Amino acid sequence: MFALDVSGMGCGSCVSKITKAIQALDSQAKVEVDRAAGKVKVASVESQEDIRAVIEDLGYPTQLSA
Repeated sequence: MFALDVSGMGCGSCVSKITKAIQALDSQAKVEVDRAAGKVKVASVESQEDIRAVIEDLGYPTQLSA
């Protein structure tokens, strides 16, 4: 599992869009979103780069979380 800092998640719809986009890439992905902290944790067979690209394609800037 890895964590990403994701900017711009302002509502439940944002969380839903991000979760659905990741699960469209990997239907078995485990996604945990903490909207208040701006964090998304993902366990997936897909690479971090591919997951980040999917989120960024939705318009949400990302970076690996410390």
